[in-house]
Amino acid sequence: MNDSLRMLQDLARTLTRVYDTVQFVQPLGRLPKGIGLPDWIAPTLALGALLSLVVLSGVALASLATLVTSLFVAAMILDAVFGIAVEIAS
Repeated sequence: MNDSLRMLQDLARTLTRVYDTVQFVQPLGRLPKGIGLPDWIAPTLALGALLSLVVLSGVALASLATLVTSLFVAAMILDAVFGIAVEIAS
């Protein structure tokens, strides 16, 4: 009985240390200790993170559109100037 109680206490201490180290944050919940920001700013931080992901997705799509456009122009130039036809095999 004494050994199992000691093991449970060690497990509780270890989990507490892991929790304090990782500092789990719930979505729109409390911020980790030591950042120096009030708790009411958590929704703003979550919204800012979401907006940054949206902006980065837009940049990636714009890059993809630029790549496709440049490949299309390169294929047109190859056909019009050099007479090399680029076809997609089916």
